[in-house]
Amino acid sequence: MIEIILFTLFLYFLQLLLPVTLKSKMTEEMIQRSRRATENLKESLPAFLALAILSISLGVQANVETAFYWLILRVIFAAIYISGFNLKPKNASGRQAQPLRSFVWALSIVALFNMGFNFI
Repeated sequence: MIEIILFTLFLYFLQLLLPVTLKSKMTEEMIQRSRRATENLKESLPAFLALAILSISLGVQANVETAFYWLILRVIFAAIYISGFNLKPKNASGRQAQPLRSFVWALSIVALFNMGFNFI
């Protein structure tokens, strides 16, 4: 579990540095999506870290696999979000749907809930 926590923190730092380090290779839209993807990760990171640390201290081995799935889903989420893959045209209110990104995000939230249920 400690390795997964470290890889998660590495993902966070990569996402923080991505717009700065690849600014010349990314469009302005990609930079904005990268920042929004990082903000999204920051919203679920505290819950993940709390559940992961509790899993270590309480010895809940079932959460190791679930935490790994959560991390993989977050990597996929970031890649989809930043690349704009499956991005739909803007609707009348100016919003763009990205159904695949939303689906991957929902799966990552399910993984967090699963980690919590494993304590019961």
